[in-house]
Amino acid sequence: IRLMRRNAMAANLELTVSQLNEYVRRMFQMDPMLRAIELKGEISNLKFHQSGALFFTMKDENASISCVMYSGDVDGLQAMPFEGMRAVASGSVALYVRGGQCQFVVKGMRAQGVGVLYERLQMLKEKLGREGLFEPERKRALPPYPDTIGVVSSPTGAVIHDILNVSLRRNPDAHILLCPVRVQGIGADEEVVEAIHLLERLEHVSVIIVARGGGSMEDLWTFNEERVVRAVAMCKKPIVSAVGHETDVTLCDLAADLRAPTPSAAAECVVPVRDEMLNKIKIMRRQMQESARNAVAERQNALKLAQIKLSANHPSLTIRRQEERLAQRMDALLRAAERQIQNRQTRLETQTAALELLSPYAALKRGYAIVQNAGRAISKAGGLCVGDEVTVRFADGVIHAEVLSKEESHGEETDV
Repeated sequence: IRLMRRNAMAANLELTVSQLNEYVRRMFQMDPMLRAIELKGEISNLKFHQSGALFFTMKDENASISCVMYSGDVDGLQAMPFEGMRAVASGSVALYVRGGQCQFVVKGMRAQGVGVLYERLQMLKEKLGREGLFEPERKRALPPYPDTIGVVSSPTGAVIHDILNVSLRRNPDAHILLCPVRVQGIGADEEVVEAIHLLERLEHVSVIIVARGGGSMEDLWTFNEERVVRAVAMCKKPIVSAVGHETDVTLCDLAADLRAPTPSAAAECVVPVRDEMLNKIKIMRRQMQESARNAVAERQNALKLAQIKLSANHPSLTIRRQEERLAQRMDALLRAAERQIQNRQTRLETQTAALELLSPYAALKRGYAIVQNAGRAISKAGGLCVGDEVTVRFADGVIHAEVLSKEESHGEETDV
């Protein structure tokens, strides 16, 4: 650098682009003022690199500068920066030699007053509220007797110990499944979301507690992140939110099925007291036994009634009744047939007697005779001539005769 300065003072110096950029970079690096700066401005063009670094622009009303924050420094952030955030970034000015770009290398960052976070919180609250994520109709009842209770929290600290102590006191047999996560800092929101998704996929997990201890708004900001709030609201299992102290209210509290003021209170709400549970089981058992006895008695009465009805309508009894009815009808039919036959026989005898009275043979018994000529009955003398052969039928026989003479009566007709 000294050589460049001497040569530059002597005459115009010819430099390559790389030499110039490297010279400027070293000048920036040696300037004390540029090595420790707190830069105020608004964040824009925020991009997350796969390496973990953050690239963004800080601007004010008149100018802007490119900024980079490497992954090691990003891990130390308490809350993730966001587009439009007003912040104070601490770092140094540097030159990116390859591109010749002046940039601000950020080592630390803080929000420029709590008002910025509060404004962002209110905007997100209104947005999610319009989508109905906080509506009371979405809230689900907690299971009275959970199988396994999932907990999303830090594996260290007082929170998980408070939950375990309350659970042990209320029900030593309670099953607690902890899904450990970071509860603040960069990447904490992603871990919380993954933990919720993991627990909701486990069939034996009945309810989930999302918990952390108290802190500032920045400390609790993970539970105001949109992706975390949506995961809580859309979880298939009921969720109890126990974030911060009683005075702290996060968006997760609003989206959860139940908000508990403290992690201990969350355990109180979720874990049933074993003695109370056993008493309820005894009461339910007595009720079930009484209900079973009543049901058996009702079935027995119904069975007796069915047996009585079955006895009254037993197939053998029905057959016997039908046989008796058939015998009665057969007897009535026979009697009717006999009466019919008797009536017909009486009628036949009457008609026979009447027919016999009308029969010409009946007259023969009274002394009359039938005269026939050539098979033709002769009722008058005029029907015969002298010499005709006739047959005379009497009651006791037949004679054959010849007409020798004929006399006709001119008064009352007389049969021959």
